[in-house]
Amino acid sequence: MTLTLALQLLVNGLVNGGLLGLVALGLALIFGVVRVVNFAHGEFITLGAYTTFLLVTQFALSPLIGIPVAFLVGGLFGWVVHAVIVSRMTGRPELDVLMMTFSLSIVGLGLFALIFGGDFRNYSEGPTGSIDIGGVVVGWRSLTALIACVVLGAGTLLVVQRARIGLGLRALAQNRDAAAACGINVPASERIAFSLAVGLAAAAGSLVSLIGTTTPTVGHYWVLDGFVVVVLGGMGSISGALLAAFAISLVNSFGSYLLDDAWARIITYLLLYAAILLRPHGLLGRESAS
Repeated sequence: MTLTLALQLLVNGLVNGGLLGLVALGLALIFGVVRVVNFAHGEFITLGAYTTFLLVTQFALSPLIGIPVAFLVGGLFGWVVHAVIVSRMTGRPELDVLMMTFSLSIVGLGLFALIFGGDFRNYSEGPTGSIDIGGVVVGWRSLTALIACVVLGAGTLLVVQRARIGLGLRALAQNRDAAAACGINVPASERIAFSLAVGLAAAAGSLVSLIGTTTPTVGHYWVLDGFVVVVLGGMGSISGALLAAFAISLVNSFGSYLLDDAWARIITYLLLYAAILLRPHGLLGRESAS
């Protein structure tokens, strides 16, 4: 393998890792703060993809505008879903909550298939062409997606680490009872975390539509890898999820070239199995949670 080829695979892995990191970031937020394993996260990704697709094809807007619009639509949708459905499951058995999110996923998938059909949809609007740096070719669409992922991820980390609401979310993730005793509004904080996570998922879907195709099942591919990333990084650990996202994407990129796509997937899940055995709490997760 030449140095140029290795750098090309590295760039490809970074782009994929940025998107996967956004997906995993939302999953980690929901689990860490709301304590819900959200099987419907894939449909929120699909929501963002179709939102951008409609803005481009029906309203002749730039797909770059679709990114913040998808984030806002996703955040609003997440707020409603939490208020109407998720918040009512507080205190219910974990299996009930899992079945609730799984049911939401099935309903969402059916609605997308009913409205849009099963066709592969894409658009030509947006950044075009590519840049060549020492033989490493990077498409402007891929570069745009990577930059957007970095901005969204950094902004989320800044909010969680520095903003007042972020401190509340971190306290809630560490110890719910202590956070409530300190005056943190638990239901409101959970709703904010859920809405932010869904907004990130929709923004990731918008970027997926920019560099690929959109179908009713497009979110499923990303959310499956997202769960792998969250487990590897540590359930509820944001920094662990981001680290694992780029690690898994680089393994897939190099593994797909050196072997093939099937073996790359096998290696990914072997790493997951090894991590569960050797480090059950994940790369940066806590060994025990309150």
